[in-house]
Amino acid sequence: MIWLLTWHAIAALTILLARHRVTRNGFLIGATGPLAVLVWALQRATDLDSTYSQQVAWVPGLGLELAFRVDGFALVFLLVIGFTGTLIFSFAARYFPTTVRAADFAATMTLFGGAMVGLVASDHLLAVFFFWELTTITSYLLIGYDDSKAAARSAALHAALVTGAGGLAMLGGLILLADESGSYLISEILAAPPEPSGLVSLAWVLVLLGAITKSAQFPFHGWLPGAMAAPTPASAFLHSATMVKAGIFLAGRLGPAATVGASWWEPVVVGIGLVTMVVGGWQALRQTDLKLLLAYGTVSQLGLLFLLIGSGTSKLLFGGLALLGAHALFKAGLFLVVGTIDHEAGTRDLRRLSGLASSMRPLAAAGTVAAMSMAAVPLTYGFVAKEAAVDAALARSWWMTAAIAVASILTVAYSGRFTVGAFGRHHEDQDPAVVEGSHRLGLLLAAPGVLAGAGLLFGLWPEPMEVLARSGVPPGVDAKLVAWPGFVPAFGWSMLSLVAGAILIWRHEVLEAAIDNVRRVSARLPSTDGAYRRFVSGLLTWADRASSFIQSGSLPVYLSIILLVAIILPASAFLSGETVFGELPVVGGPVEIIIGVVIVASAISAATVGRRFAAVILLGGVGYGVAGLYATWGGPDLSLTQILVETLAVALFALVLRSLPARFERAQTARAPRLAVAVLVAAFVFVGGWVTTSGLRDGTISDFYLAESVPTAQGANVVNVILVDFRGFDTLGEITVLATATLGVMALVAPLIRKLLSK
Repeated sequence: MIWLLTWHAIAALTILLARHRVTRNGFLIGATGPLAVLVWALQRATDLDSTYSQQVAWVPGLGLELAFRVDGFALVFLLVIGFTGTLIFSFAARYFPTTVRAADFAATMTLFGGAMVGLVASDHLLAVFFFWELTTITSYLLIGYDDSKAAARSAALHAALVTGAGGLAMLGGLILLADESGSYLISEILAAPPEPSGLVSLAWVLVLLGAITKSAQFPFHGWLPGAMAAPTPASAFLHSATMVKAGIFLAGRLGPAATVGASWWEPVVVGIGLVTMVVGGWQALRQTDLKLLLAYGTVSQLGLLFLLIGSGTSKLLFGGLALLGAHALFKAGLFLVVGTIDHEAGTRDLRRLSGLASSMRPLAAAGTVAAMSMAAVPLTYGFVAKEAAVDAALARSWWMTAAIAVASILTVAYSGRFTVGAFGRHHEDQDPAVVEGSHRLGLLLAAPGVLAGAGLLFGLWPEPMEVLARSGVPPGVDAKLVAWPGFVPAFGWSMLSLVAGAILIWRHEVLEAAIDNVRRVSARLPSTDGAYRRFVSGLLTWADRASSFIQSGSLPVYLSIILLVAIILPASAFLSGETVFGELPVVGGPVEIIIGVVIVASAISAATVGRRFAAVILLGGVGYGVAGLYATWGGPDLSLTQILVETLAVALFALVLRSLPARFERAQTARAPRLAVAVLVAAFVFVGGWVTTSGLRDGTISDFYLAESVPTAQGANVVNVILVDFRGFDTLGEITVLATATLGVMALVAPLIRKLLSK
């Protein structure tokens, strides 16, 4: 698995380095990634009884590792990624113009494909989150590809905000889940789910929030139609076959454990899925843009997949895995069909298109077959998978079956609307530029043709898909995939949906009138897109007001806020825990007393003196006094560092003071608040130092370092071990401070050097 992910990274880097040469052929390089995944997954499919696992230690001391686990459930998703990805990349190699930006798009889409593979195969919760957010970042770049258009930038931001916020919520849930279960490995959590508790329920709520935002479930589905601003290959790969399935994958992967720790999981998941199905299907009927029609149709079918796969019920899961493959085949194919129409005809508006069935016969055939599979017409794989889903729903409840039937009626209706709108001859004043001419589609037809053909093949021969779907569910599930189910209840529900949907297509005038009436009524009702825009507007308004309050332009206010935040958070930890106050250290010899008096006198004088340069000198006296204390306490290295820092600080202040008035200006803020902040900081430093030193163990720190250097850090050089292991973060902080100070010095000194050189 490591080499598959590495190969995606190498392919993306190769495309970027040779972007000026490869241009759109970069998609052919990128296609090697999903092709490798497809070959690897097909090899694994020959032995579905075994589970592939791989673990690579990363930071063993912190329990971090790269853990991968591919069972039958994950294998279904990998086959979808590999098969559809290979075809979509090959389509994109002829869809895009020969430009450098096409290579950039190919590299980004290759990285996205690798992120999806890592997400599906990961067995470690933190790795799942890493790949999850990588898909969010890459999808943002893909959606906003045409950054010259405000709509594309807005859609990319919408998708990133919704899915990113859900991802952060999911991270909190995953951490809580790991803490309650005692493991970050998904396989171990599934084997021993955490017992129900308040924290466990909160964890599952947060995980579910991440899943529904990623898979565009109601009420967070509004970002998916907007994401259609992306080029068609991205829509086919991200928003029909892969990325939107990530949330469904997560819900399905953790669903069996969630039903143990949260009894509400199944009804909530089923309810969200049912509402999403109906809302998406109805909104699909209202669209005149073929791509938006497919987008809302995707929302509807994602709702069905979400309730089937995420419910945690084995028979529903079987139907969901079967439908997952069918959806990837017909929806990716339909998006590519729409992309080809837009590429050739210059429009996706079904009100302008007419008669393309005569000028694009092969494309019309592929689009019609794919639409038939989407509508679950018999002899297609969509029908076979839908039968399994309806049969599973009948075993649960009649109302679930009725809701699926309503959504199926809408699916049939918008499938017919798509087919007639894209290929039918239904306008008298048709545009000859759209319907005439011999369109030589060439390789643009290959990918949608293969996807549509696969939908027919597995509709007539569903046995391989049944074996694959069965490998993703617990053994003993009473479910199967058949080309002809016979006159069973599930078939009756399917026929009812087809007939009712066909009537809606036939009486399209009545349907159009109903849509117009509902559109007028719904225009006065809140929408998810409107809610998102109001939320963003309110957030920006609140941010402006908060910034105007915090960024007041007063340096004392800025310092007060920084200091208060720096002391409140640690102080809350002192107060909430068991604070131990030991004995105060005894005052040292006369040298320490003299140095202490110098430090205190310098500090008081610096706070009261009126001239800037005098204050700088006095502050330097405080620093040099502290350096003297370090020297008397046996820390010559710290003393030397302190002397260098103070010398550099005085020199920098001297440079700055050349451009400032000699005396301090009168403070704009009252003295009492500043004095209160100063007292609080002083008290915190004193009490914090007291409590910290009280917790020291017996013996000296040096004894501890010498004793633990070899057994704990495997290092004989105790100085190196202290800097790199025991005080690694402290050393990193010091390096950061020094680097920042160096950059600041360069910024201050560079103008003076240039001025001197110019003379």
